[in-house]
Amino acid sequence: MEKEFRNNPNEAEMRTDARRSYVTNVSYRIVVDEKATIPAKDKGLTQNISDGGVCLIVNRELSPGAVLELKFELPDKKSNPIETRVKVVWQKKIETGYLTGVKFGIG
Repeated sequence: MEKEFRNNPNEAEMRTDARRSYVTNVSYRIVVDEKATIPAKDKGLTQNISDGGVCLIVNRELSPGAVLELKFELPDKKSNPIETRVKVVWQKKIETGYLTGVKFGIG
């Protein structure tokens, strides 16, 4: 098992789903976030993906628990783009923005 950063990227925990490196453009809309004053649309990049979630690089700070509508393409490019709601689990400031862990399956 690989180590995963859950609620706090400084505290490593055991990952339940294997991550696969995958970089592609992503667009998202903030549905719920205490830091957002208006619903906002933005773009970013995926860094890696698993069955349970995806790691994104985005330009804005998001609250843990924020709900996003996410849209991106899978590597095979034969399927339709994925459109799903995700929940922000953690975020870490990096030089190019914010490394952001989100989880799938929130309804």
